[in-house]
Amino acid sequence: MTDKAEVLALIPARGGSKSVPRKNLRLLRGMPLVSHSITQAKEARRVTRVIVSTDDPEIAEVGRAAGAEVPFMRPSSIAQDLSTDYEFVRHALAWLRDNEEYEPDFVVQLRPTIPVRDVCIIDEAILAISSNPKADSLRAVAEACFTPYKMWHLGEGGYLSPLLSLPHIREPWNEPRQVLPAVYQQDGYIDIVRPRTIFEQHSITGKCIMPFFLERPSIDIDFEWELAQAESLLTQQK
Repeated sequence: MTDKAEVLALIPARGGSKSVPRKNLRLLRGMPLVSHSITQAKEARRVTRVIVSTDDPEIAEVGRAAGAEVPFMRPSSIAQDLSTDYEFVRHALAWLRDNEEYEPDFVVQLRPTIPVRDVCIIDEAILAISSNPKADSLRAVAEACFTPYKMWHLGEGGYLSPLLSLPHIREPWNEPRQVLPAVYQQDGYIDIVRPRTIFEQHSITGKCIMPFFLERPSIDIDFEWELAQAESLLTQQK
């Protein structure tokens, strides 16, 4: 795949949020939260189009003011707390295909709740999946902060039962972390999917998921105190 690939940056920004009300419109360094991801997408060299998927008219106006397109409104039925990424990505791709005959090679998802990003890393991730035709998708991951081999759930009778086991280690939950397999947690820094994965496999990831390794987990804003933390990091970055 060359630099001529059509790469759609899709920014999901629904109006509802319980932990931080109107989260996507909260100001961070004087800019609405959603505007940071829009700016990053527009600065990325390999992104060719930037669209905001939202159900909220105010977010739509803010998105347009920041330089993104909002050619459609997301149905409220797929903008709920339990709505999935697959639903809004499929809706966006189907709308663009049916109304504009537009079909990108890749969809890059940049969540507004992760406002601290390096634009160069966005381009690196796009190049990585472009160079791997077998990959259905790419997902950012970082080394897990805690190994799941030392995690438990409540089993029969209310006693602890291990979440995972290993065929070659009798009791991994009693072993030093260093002897256990490395594990990675997914990170919302960037996700990339091929449209064929959405339409043919009916999945946001597909079966062949390419890892994109981050040095450390990113800040994903779910609570008020994380806004202040992100503000501090953005100040340092500037």
